[in-house]
Amino acid sequence: MEEIDFGEIQQVLDEILGNGIDFQKMAEQGMKGENLLSPENLAVFLQDIFLKELLAQKQLWMHILILTIAAAVLLHFADVFQNRSVSHISFCMIYMILFLLLTVSFQGSLKIAEEVMEHMRDFITVLAPAYFLAMTFSAYPASAGIYYEFVLLLISVMRWFTEVFILPCTEIYILLILANNLSKEERLTRFAELAELLVEWGLKAVLAAVTGFHLIQGVISPAADAVRNTAVSQGIEMVPGVGDISSSVTDMVLGSAMLIKNGIGAAALVALIMICLIPLAKLAVIMAAYYVLAAVLQPVSDERITDCLSGMGTGVKLLFKTVFTMLVLFLLTIALTTALTGP
Repeated sequence: MEEIDFGEIQQVLDEILGNGIDFQKMAEQGMKGENLLSPENLAVFLQDIFLKELLAQKQLWMHILILTIAAAVLLHFADVFQNRSVSHISFCMIYMILFLLLTVSFQGSLKIAEEVMEHMRDFITVLAPAYFLAMTFSAYPASAGIYYEFVLLLISVMRWFTEVFILPCTEIYILLILANNLSKEERLTRFAELAELLVEWGLKAVLAAVTGFHLIQGVISPAADAVRNTAVSQGIEMVPGVGDISSSVTDMVLGSAMLIKNGIGAAALVALIMICLIPLAKLAVIMAAYYVLAAVLQPVSDERITDCLSGMGTGVKLLFKTVFTMLVLFLLTIALTTALTGP
């Protein structure tokens, strides 16, 4: 354990989460088989985050509520005006204010998603050298080299994929929803559905590709390392006089390295979950609030307003799915690598 430097990993975690997590201590607890994450404490933590996020977003929801009620009043009492175009123009003005308000709100949600994905990439980048060094010590050098290159490739691909395709498609979806509901005729619905479909299919395709890689590579690389290790162990045992002792010492060293690798892997899984916990909770609260507002306002407000709020909820849900999928990809990579390269 002393040969592995956790300083850079701890520095990144301190920048992201503060000083609440000691990565080396978690790795040592993982080596001993201790519980690293309490479900009870996790439930209380999530409850606090939900309440804090609801209070933080209270002013935004009040503004949206006031605007939607004002729009409903203008439309339902349009007969008061001698010229019905007055109510229509007033509705358009209110809708444009709502358009700007929702756009700013979505930019905040987008920033949450971008920051947490950047944090995950930074953590995996500094984790990889220590983790795969431990894998090399545990007599899996071929697997360590292949998986290390794959992790670096995964980080680069996910950065490009999210920044060039997923997040822009999500922004386009939101703009299409907001623009489509400006008039009573639905002219951009199919384009919005296409953008949503592209995002969901893209995320599923990446998840399938990464899972397929692990399934295929998990059959090849560990087997090759195991054959080489067996040959080396048998060769040591054939040395007269000291063969049995040397073989026992080798097995003990490899077993200790295996425990270190598994402990680092377990600590990395917990750290990734903690990095994503608060941002995912925030996105979930925002998404739920949009859906609740749409449901509550549907009986009294114009259909275009409720469709707009529902579409905003779907847009935030796409951001939630993007962050969650990226988290699952990294969790799968660490968990399957740990499981496939050890007893």
